[in-house]
Amino acid sequence: MDTQQQAILDYYRESHIDYQMIWGTFRHLALHYGYHDAEHRGHNAAVLNMNRQVARRLAVQPGHRLVDAGCGIGGTSIWMAQQCGVDVTGVNISPEQLARAERLTRKRGLAQQVRFVQRSYTDTGLPEGQFDGIYGMESVSYTLDKRDFIREAYRLLKPGGRLVITDGFMNDTAFPEHLREDYRRWLDGWAVDNLAGVNQFQQDLAATGFSQIQFEDAFARVLPSSRRMHIAAKYSYLGGKLLEKLHIRTPIQTRNIVAAKLQYPCLIGRAWVYGIVSAIKQ
Repeated sequence: MDTQQQAILDYYRESHIDYQMIWGTFRHLALHYGYHDAEHRGHNAAVLNMNRQVARRLAVQPGHRLVDAGCGIGGTSIWMAQQCGVDVTGVNISPEQLARAERLTRKRGLAQQVRFVQRSYTDTGLPEGQFDGIYGMESVSYTLDKRDFIREAYRLLKPGGRLVITDGFMNDTAFPEHLREDYRRWLDGWAVDNLAGVNQFQQDLAATGFSQIQFEDAFARVLPSSRRMHIAAKYSYLGGKLLEKLHIRTPIQTRNIVAAKLQYPCLIGRAWVYGIVSAIKQ
């Protein structure tokens, strides 16, 4: 396992408690920003609504076979199976997260619909051309070369199969240089090496053979969650730093708080864009 993968595993292992306490993963099982709109203003409702937005863009039908690329603790995989009647294969490199995902799936009686594999989503080992849809929710940003994921997604999809990505993307048109240091500290705190450029990612999709590529700038949809994260980090930083000095919390957990604080000004300043990307395999 390379150093970047190990950094990702360490980050999610040590930050699990923060996701539980601050983000409420024990309620909605999600690790993503959510999608706020007129009908889904509250935090939990918005987080679950992002699952709904992904399902709509995938045009899922009962019986479809999906791949959840970087499935976290399985929250969206479970939601898709329960709400849409689909079969889902979750892919993740984290044994701790997969263990939780499997327990949650068994508890809900979904073991026949939802299964998990401990592999990279750039090399899943899954059969070629067998899936109706693939989605990645704030997970594709973790691969060093996003083209590796795009090629694997294309391989797995049936002709006409759909790909949906919800994630952060770098502003590769007019990056605000005064935010460069904060942007780098934010990514480092979340163990992300780089974000795909808004335009570059779409070009890479097209070069691989995807068509009907659409990019939605979801700034307004994630802004309340981004602000919530920023405020929580602002008021917990000093306490977290003190607990680190007392060896109750770790440097990784402190960097997570710093990153949660910095992602908001970087979003407001347009250093990055929260995008929802959809494409179809020709």
